[in-house]
Amino acid sequence: MLSREKVGMRIRHVRQQQHKTLRDVESASGFSSTHISEIERGRTSPTIGALIQIAHALEKDPSYFIEERELDEVRVTTMSQRPAVDPAVFDVAGTGIQVDGLTTGILGGRLYGVEISLDPGANGRVSRMPEPVDVACICAQGAVELGIGDAVYRLDLEDSLHAVMDEHFSLRNAGTEPARLILFLDPGLSQA
Repeated sequence: MLSREKVGMRIRHVRQQQHKTLRDVESASGFSSTHISEIERGRTSPTIGALIQIAHALEKDPSYFIEERELDEVRVTTMSQRPAVDPAVFDVAGTGIQVDGLTTGILGGRLYGVEISLDPGANGRVSRMPEPVDVACICAQGAVELGIGDAVYRLDLEDSLHAVMDEHFSLRNAGTEPARLILFLDPGLSQA
């Protein structure tokens, strides 16, 4: 959790960046410029309601002011900037499988993207992910079989699957050529 001083500094920085006065924020948020000034200087912590109203007055998502990491609202991640996949969040065990992160994250974002490359003959199991999780995936190359519960779903090139998963799943390269699967997970269900 960020300190009240850091929250205040972020509010002041955004306000000044937008060339807004304390009075501008006062009229848009309904809070006095004195109170906003106290928050900006770290002398008082805003309530959740106050933070939401001030954020809206500054046209920002409220999470921007409390995120541990200062994230962009839009983020382009080049191939060289792709993050390592955190095995505490998403872990695949098996042979012939490589997992790469796709994005470093955005402000208030819960979406987690990974690319799974499967060599010919590769098979494995996703052994760790937030549960339950909303998953959308697309087969970007080759053919892949996903085992969810007792069912097996085959995805050929450009086929997609969307499911809420409350258990782990298996995956297998269903062809003789390399295969790639792009997955986007939203762990928001587990946080509800």
